[in-house]
Amino acid sequence: MSDGIEAMFDSAWSSLVQLQPLGFAALIVTEASLLTTVLATVACGLLTLFLTTVFWRWHFENCRDPSSSLPLPPGSFGWPVIGETLHYVLGGSTEYTNKLKKYGKIYKTHLLGTPTVRVESDELVALLSSKEPTSLSSGSALPKSVRAMFGERSVIVVSGEEHAAVKKNLSKAFVPVRLKDYLPIVQACVRRHVTSWTQGTGENKMLGFRGCQHLVCDLILETVVGCTRDQDPDGAVREAFVTCNDNLFCIPLDIPGMAFHKAKKARRIVADFARRRLAAADSSSSGSVSILDVLISHMGQDNEHENRAPNDLQQSEASTEKFATELVDNCVSLFIAGADTVSSALCSVLKLLAKNPEKLAALRKELESQDLLSSGQENDLSFELLQSLSYVRAVNKEVLRVLPPVGGLFRLTKTTVELKDCQIPADWRVVYSVRGIHQENKAFTNKDEFCPERWLEPGFEEKLKAQFPCSYAPFGLGTRACLGKELALLQMSVFVVEVARMADWNLLNPDARRVFLPIEKPFDDMPVTFRKRK
Repeated sequence: MSDGIEAMFDSAWSSLVQLQPLGFAALIVTEASLLTTVLATVACGLLTLFLTTVFWRWHFENCRDPSSSLPLPPGSFGWPVIGETLHYVLGGSTEYTNKLKKYGKIYKTHLLGTPTVRVESDELVALLSSKEPTSLSSGSALPKSVRAMFGERSVIVVSGEEHAAVKKNLSKAFVPVRLKDYLPIVQACVRRHVTSWTQGTGENKMLGFRGCQHLVCDLILETVVGCTRDQDPDGAVREAFVTCNDNLFCIPLDIPGMAFHKAKKARRIVADFARRRLAAADSSSSGSVSILDVLISHMGQDNEHENRAPNDLQQSEASTEKFATELVDNCVSLFIAGADTVSSALCSVLKLLAKNPEKLAALRKELESQDLLSSGQENDLSFELLQSLSYVRAVNKEVLRVLPPVGGLFRLTKTTVELKDCQIPADWRVVYSVRGIHQENKAFTNKDEFCPERWLEPGFEEKLKAQFPCSYAPFGLGTRACLGKELALLQMSVFVVEVARMADWNLLNPDARRVFLPIEKPFDDMPVTFRKRK
């Protein structure tokens, strides 16, 4: 029995030994085939990428208008489809600086799906501005993702006569008498947040940009639609603001998981909230006046003055729905456009005053002269008092010059435009670089210094407007300038006053690199410690 088992074992072993070389050979052949397949796949992929990139760049280089003898501006179109979008997102301030050094004050690139020319000086911007609106338009120049967030009836999106009509309707909410109405809301909200930053006897560590962002979200909800925090108890609307802003500039592909899809979903939350507030506006019990209240009031007055025949009822209903859409889209625009731009400005106030303590001391000296630094002082600020604080206003202007929240103003060429020995073909996007405008001009000396005093020099602003009309543009230029400019400056002034008299603060990483998309802010959201001012 045992002999039989041993014989079977020896036979099996002999067979295995005979087959082993064949197995190794098969394994070697399999590994070689796999390696060949991988290398071939990689080679095909690289070849495809190379050929696609060559075609991509050849295609756009050949978009030049043959009727013009001028070449395209210098620059690069980047990679297929994505262009140079990721370069700007990931590179931050370094990318902009390198481009300016390499190509000069006008260069081509490809951003957010569109061939784009960036212009980096006030003189070139002035030349282009003189061609508006004949050769360049504004609303249609915005990236598709931005237009989708603001809405089709937004004053930021519409153009021509339609823009003028919408702007006229909305401007009623931003006249001085209305700013006086909003001031108590602004001051109460700012005080509440700054108090929370300085509570306790020690230092409170926080992210400065996020703190300003939370403050501004509350501020915008209260001033635009009269909504207090208890009407958004779970913070869903505020979170939607942040999501919209974080994904405002993105590739417009509406695919689940991608930035544009997230932004559209968040936008619906904000729009639904605005519609609910619009429907409830008549029954609102809030004692304060909001922008929505003002606009609805004027809509009612306009309807009363219209003499409609009975058969005009359908037209009237359509007009009412159009106005409702206009209100909602522009409320959403104020939410989105205001949330991060003002947050950026307030964060820059904290940064620049902390890095320049002598300017903070000068600011407090002015407040003291108005008895605004007295211990326990809680006087309500009046509109007239804020207007009289010249150093506060100078701080605002200088903050917006040194660190403008919005990096670029968008235009779209209607026809081929010739500029500085080069051409910009029709249907190309043009970006007026606000940072470039502020840096590459002859209007300001010591451009890198934070110097509010420059705005106090007699005749300086008049000279600026007369001789260098395009050298200062934190709120845009011409008819497309920001409609809410005065409200934003009011919010900044109140913040400057309250934070200077209520708090002391220190930056934990004062030289953090800056990012510019979607807005100007420190890369690390600016860690800072706050304490109650003694």
